[in-house]
Amino acid sequence: MSEQDTETKRNPGPEGEGAVEEKEVDHLSDLSELEKIKIELQKEKEKATKELAEGEEEEEDLREVDYLQKLVTLAVKFDHHIGMYLMPAYIDCGLKYDHRLAESYTVQLTTIQSFLRLLDKVDGVTREEVTKQCILNLRNIIQLVFKNMVKPLYREVGLMKKKPKSESLDNFKQNWNERLDELQKTCDFEYQILDVKGFLIK
Repeated sequence: MSEQDTETKRNPGPEGEGAVEEKEVDHLSDLSELEKIKIELQKEKEKATKELAEGEEEEEDLREVDYLQKLVTLAVKFDHHIGMYLMPAYIDCGLKYDHRLAESYTVQLTTIQSFLRLLDKVDGVTREEVTKQCILNLRNIIQLVFKNMVKPLYREVGLMKKKPKSESLDNFKQNWNERLDELQKTCDFEYQILDVKGFLIK
C-alpha cells in the first residue's frame, strides 16, 4: 500500500466533509418540518375555536327561535280560548256574548302571531326590541280581555242566586289560568318586567 493510499484512508477529504454537511442539512429539514407541523396545528386550533364560537351562536339563535315559538303558541292558545271556551261559557250562563269585541281581540292576537313568526328571519337588536314590544302587546290584550269580557262574566255569575253548572266555564277558568302561568314564566325567563298574575281567575 503506498503512502498516498494510507493518507487517503486517514483523511477521507472532501467526500467526508460533504457527509458531515449532509447530516446538518437533514437536521435543518427536520426543524423546518416541525415548524410546518406547528403552523398546521395552530391553524387547526384557530379553526376549531372559530367553529366552537359559531356553534355557540347557533345554539343561542335556536334558543331565541324556541322562545319565539313559545310566544306564538301562547298567542294562538289565547285566541283559541276566547272562541272555544269563553263564548260557550257566556251562552251556558244565559249571557250576551259580544262577538265584535271578541273578534277585535282575536285580530290583535293574530297580528302578534304574524309579527313573532316574521322574527325568525330577523337577527340581533331588532329581534329583541320587537319581541319585547310583542310581549307588551300580548299582555295588554290579555288585560283588555280580562277587564272587558272575563271579569263581567264572573261578576254576573257571582250575582246569580242559582249558579249555572257550566263545563265550559270550568274549562275556560282552568285553561285561562294555565296559559297565564305559561305567559308569566315566559316573561320572567327573558325580560322580568311583566306581571300577569293579576289576571288569574280565583
